[in-house]
Amino acid sequence: MQAPLHSASFDKINVIALIVKSVSSYRVLIFLRFVIAIIGGYAFTSASTALLCFLMPIAKQDAVLFSVSISILIYAVVFIYAFSVKSLKTVWISILLSTGIFAGLLALLKDWV
Repeated sequence: MQAPLHSASFDKINVIALIVKSVSSYRVLIFLRFVIAIIGGYAFTSASTALLCFLMPIAKQDAVLFSVSISILIYAVVFIYAFSVKSLKTVWISILLSTGIFAGLLALLKDWV
């Protein structure tokens, strides 16, 4: 009689180890950086553009045009930042936290709260 080809049982510990190994995979980490660079960068850029537009002491039309023009630069800087920082956790926390602060500050200044 021949031994089974795969004798390891799929218990809870093996599944958890497999999930941890796949999350720390290089491709998954790069994918998560792209997610925060694209989606988080968009959220950060829109929040900072809206706040900048509100705080500019010039005519509203000029403030909007300037803010939209500078938003391209802001988005590029956030995208580069997402790949330049070594810790993925630091990238996620810094982008999401600063986006929340900008949105909260804008909400307070415009009396949305």
